[in-house]
Amino acid sequence: MVFRRNQKLLCILFIIAAAAGGVSGCLSDDGGNTTPAAAPESSDSVPASPNVDFSDIPETLRPIPPFDANLTILDPVPEGFTFFSTATVKSHGQHIGVTDALFGYQGIYHYGENETPVFLTFYGLSLANTTKTSEMYIQMMKDSHAKQYGAAGKISSLQINGRSAVLFEAAADETPQYGKYMIAWTLGSGMFVTVTGTADKAALESLAAAVSY
Repeated sequence: MVFRRNQKLLCILFIIAAAAGGVSGCLSDDGGNTTPAAAPESSDSVPASPNVDFSDIPETLRPIPPFDANLTILDPVPEGFTFFSTATVKSHGQHIGVTDALFGYQGIYHYGENETPVFLTFYGLSLANTTKTSEMYIQMMKDSHAKQYGAAGKISSLQINGRSAVLFEAAADETPQYGKYMIAWTLGSGMFVTVTGTADKAALESLAAAVSY
């Protein structure tokens, strides 16, 4: 009788042990059938596209875009303009009042039926051996403009997508060779932007407004 009870007890224990082993095997299956959890998307990333609208973000909090030729390619291109090409330039040869040779990426756009060239240029200080900031170069441009045009040279402020910009105007009877107007603004201390050309002021403002940064 005792032997039969022990035999039944052993059978029950064997069944319990077998069931536990099967459950354990299911939980630790290494057969490659499990699907890994997807990595969470980062909420800190900032879109790098040049057409991101930062107009509602305070100027001091906006990210500085990478300094490359993509800056000059607008999407969409504002009405009345067509994109022509992208080039690399040096600031001291662009007639903007800067004597230092800063490297720049320039987008060339044609405006209107006459296809008037208008130039959107980003100048970076990281590749130059300079201790100046972009704000200092804007001031250099102001000083040069005042010296060149005197009382006929006007300098005023305007807003481009919520960003402070400077409007240079040569109030002369004849349009200067490189245009009567120029718009410039800074992107942090290490980059500044200019919009130049012989088109009218409204056209230059339209192209500048198409720049998100």
